[in-house]
This record gives sequence, C-alpha cells and structure tokens, in this order.
Amino acid sequence: MKKNSGMMLSRVAAALLLSVVGLGLAQASDDDKLKELERAMNAPSETGMVKPKMRTRAIVFDNQPQTGQQAAESATTAVAAAGPRDCAGLPPDVKSIGVDFAIQFNVGSATVSPASQGTLDQISKVLALSPDRCVIVEGHTDSSGNYDKNMALSRDRAASVVNFISTRNGIDRKRLVPVGKGSSDTMQNLDARDPKNRRVVFKVVTG
Repeated sequence: MKKNSGMMLSRVAAALLLSVVGLGLAQASDDDKLKELERAMNAPSETGMVKPKMRTRAIVFDNQPQTGQQAAESATTAVAAAGPRDCAGLPPDVKSIGVDFAIQFNVGSATVSPASQGTLDQISKVLALSPDRCVIVEGHTDSSGNYDKNMALSRDRAASVVNFISTRNGIDRKRLVPVGKGSSDTMQNLDARDPKNRRVVFKVVTG
C-alpha cells in the first residue's frame, strides 16, 4: 500500500514538474516573439516615412536659419503632431513583417481567454513604441470543422483582439486592421488540422 502511494506521489510530482517546465518554455517563447515584434516595429519604412522619436531638442528661434539636421527634426515633429494615420485603406499586397502569437480564446467564442490577456498587454506596450505604424491583426484557425464558420470565427477573434488592445491599453484603433483568414493560410510544414494553426498574427506594415 505504501509502495503504491509512493508511486502515485511520484507521478503527481512529475506531472507538476512538466507543467512548470512547459509554462517556462511558453513564457520564453512569448518573450522571444515580443522581441521579434519590437524589431519589426523599429524596422525602417520602405515608403521613406520618417519614424517619430521622442527626443530633447534645443530651441530654434525664428530669425535663425535651420541646419539640415534641425529641418529634419522639425519634419519629424510635424509627423508626430499629426498623430497616427487611418490604416483602414491599406492595399491587400502591402509589405509587412508578421509575428504570430498563440492567443487563446474561450471555447467556440471570440472572447480572449484570461490566460492570454497578459500577453496582449505586453504586445500593446510594444505597439505603443511606434504610434505611426499600421498593424494588421490576422485571426487564423486550423482546418477542423466548417470552412465558412472558421472564417467567421477567425474574423471575430481578430476584431476581439483589436477591441481588447484599443479599449484596455489605449492603442489607437485606427492603426489596427482586423482580418479573418480562417484555415486559408495554415503554417508551413504543419498539418492543416493541427491546433497550432489557431493563432493571431500581428503584421507590422513597412510598405
């Protein structure tokens, strides 16, 4: 009897250890993806658009000629003052850098799971670094179930993520473009039915 109890305790301890290790790996994966997203936010724009930066500048009086650097800084300030652009009219072939996250939702719904709310909070902090950048938020599913229902669900989940980020974290909604992809764009080298295809991709527009 004592032997059986000992074996049971060993199995419970092993299960707990695996759970902790798995949680640590997931955290490490999210951290890596957040860094990847930050690099995408800081990538140069292919349109030549100046990326606003917070900086301390010397006062330039109206009767003093500006140097080339001062003129560029003035242009940067003007772009920043104009605020974020409305990104709703992006062309379908716009260039972007995508980073995928395994955002979880309540079963069969578009409500963000509490388990993923912290990840979205961290993503919001990265998006706030470049308030001029448009970001496409793509919802994806695996191929299990009805194609049309999956497409609608992915669209609703993308919109839910945009709503969460803008409402809870103050990211301008005009910067975010929700798109549903359903199972039309599953991950490479992965079975289309694999649950790992259920993801949200943040595409930072560079074109």
